[in-house]
Amino acid sequence: MMIGQIVEIPKDSSIYIHEKPLFSSKKEELTWNASQREYSLFDGFLVGGHDGVENFIFGQSKGLNISGKAESVYIIGIDKQDNRLFVGQGKNHPGLFSSIFKFSSNDITWIKDLNLSDEFQLKVICKLFNSDQPAHLYKFGNDIFLEFDTEISIHFRNYLIELFYENEKVATINKY
Repeated sequence: MMIGQIVEIPKDSSIYIHEKPLFSSKKEELTWNASQREYSLFDGFLVGGHDGVENFIFGQSKGLNISGKAESVYIIGIDKQDNRLFVGQGKNHPGLFSSIFKFSSNDITWIKDLNLSDEFQLKVICKLFNSDQPAHLYKFGNDIFLEFDTEISIHFRNYLIELFYENEKVATINKY
């Protein structure tokens, strides 16, 4: 097995302070916002190695074997293709929170057929951590976006997400 890299993204990284451009569509806005959480090796610096991304989850801090930091480090990104983990220092690191999440249509399982087109917007309730979170569900071709009114913890992506529309469970989004 190939050893993977662990890359630390500083909390004051320019990734988190980009000025938002003007958008010509909601799809363009959602795509841009979601891409702000797609980290690369060049966004930070190497701090260690690991033996497989499949052993880690979003928000995890234990088992990373990274020491000498002022604060604990947490997983803020996982790149399965390049076997790379991205971490940030501190439980309030901006990479641990977001209001927009992107999924593939392969990640969603429809329980009820709502006869929706290939592009739609739906106001839903997400069951997360024993609480109800209102969100907007968007679909543009194969891309699914969940947009919340406030930022929430990214570690919800480690769990099955239940989506409710008009008080009825209509879909689930599988673990990311």
